[in-house]
Amino acid sequence: MRVVVIGNGIIGLQTAYQIASQDNDVEISIVGDFSHQGCASLAAAAMFNSFCEVDVSTFQNEFEIQKWLFNKMSNERWPDLINQIQEESGVSIASGFGTFLINNTVSDGLEDENFDAIVAALKRFSEPYSTVRPQEIPHYKPLPTHRATRAIYIDREGWINPRHLFAALKSILQSKQRVTFIDQLCLRLQFDANDVAIDAAVLNDNSSIYGDRFVLCPGANFTKIVENSNLPIAFQRVFYGVGATVVLETGENTLSNCIRTPNRGLACGVYSAPHDQSSTIIGASNLISPEPVALARTTSVYTLLKAAMEQINMDFFRAGLASVNLGWRPTSSDTLPMIGRTQIGNLLVATGTKRDGLHCSPIISQYLKDLVLHNKSSLESQFDFRIFRPDRKPVKVWNRTAAIEAAVRHSLNADYQHDFSPAKSNMPKDMENYYRRLFEELHDQVGAVDFGIPPELKDMFRHGHLRPEFYQEAPISV
Repeated sequence: MRVVVIGNGIIGLQTAYQIASQDNDVEISIVGDFSHQGCASLAAAAMFNSFCEVDVSTFQNEFEIQKWLFNKMSNERWPDLINQIQEESGVSIASGFGTFLINNTVSDGLEDENFDAIVAALKRFSEPYSTVRPQEIPHYKPLPTHRATRAIYIDREGWINPRHLFAALKSILQSKQRVTFIDQLCLRLQFDANDVAIDAAVLNDNSSIYGDRFVLCPGANFTKIVENSNLPIAFQRVFYGVGATVVLETGENTLSNCIRTPNRGLACGVYSAPHDQSSTIIGASNLISPEPVALARTTSVYTLLKAAMEQINMDFFRAGLASVNLGWRPTSSDTLPMIGRTQIGNLLVATGTKRDGLHCSPIISQYLKDLVLHNKSSLESQFDFRIFRPDRKPVKVWNRTAAIEAAVRHSLNADYQHDFSPAKSNMPKDMENYYRRLFEELHDQVGAVDFGIPPELKDMFRHGHLRPEFYQEAPISV
């Protein structure tokens, strides 16, 4: 059997690794530009965070609950997996566990509520954590006016250097005779003469790669490939969640653990993590775009550097700016992942994972490997993957009232993160009323009467890239 993996990001590499490790007779072709332009995982910290991703609305939305439970499934896989990959590859991978979650006063009360929600989730699921004094966190030295009022330490959440991880996986795969890397981009998928299955991927040099099974995991470039392929089935649109991180040469001030805030407005906030023994990575920005963006915005870099020096360690002012990374988080039209089987028998898909692709890659790759080799997976007894079926119409995840209120709160919170300083007047309340009116009018203008626009996709509706008629009620109960 010949398997064509389209996409050489973390999900593509992990899936190829899982298949090759279980069946030496499978021939695997991994298609992807060696430059990894826009690869979300290579621009990430990357953090093994599930509980730190909880916010005040997570357990109030059944779809968000399922997405979070799926995320949580991967936590326990990483320690053994890192050791296994290091042993097989001989490549040392910088990684560690233990995350400090801080609650400072840089933004508004949403941050306090999110911190409380995380603590409640830790207690609910009996996850080990401890309360710590912020001033005792190693290498935590914020501006006095930006110091944390409280903090916790979560034992089993951590970080990994994604570049080391990629190098190790590539080393293992390149050592296998039946695995081939192809330095091309996939332009489209080609049907066989009977139009019942895909038989080839057409590349940007006009060559074709033939196979028996196709795993389409090209990240945010998914829709571009699908639109060129004239497939007999439809897929929802996947957008580019453009995110920037910066790597600082921090020397003796290099962090020993993750230090991060809760998620703030529109999934911003600040996180920091060791990158290697002498550098620290700071993230992250977020911009939803219908098209790829080649360069990080100056405002994103400014905000990250400012947050690093003010909220993490004042001594970062003397750090060297080693690199600015840019990644395209694949963001689906309903914000849920798209993972698994399609109506085309030999086509599997994995995209729409947003900022969870690397973290969830052990589970996603095992599931795809099982489907490729056995057409079923034991994981289906642990999680109902139908909610993530990739060829579904986008689902109405939010109701109108909840979506508008969330958009108002997230927008205000994001303003505070970007230097908003209100006048000594009714301005904060006036801003809240302004945003509420703005988002109510947007819902009315696009016809979202009984449906809530996902807060991070509001601009995609505003500019006509999405419409309510694209959406459906939940195809299964959750």
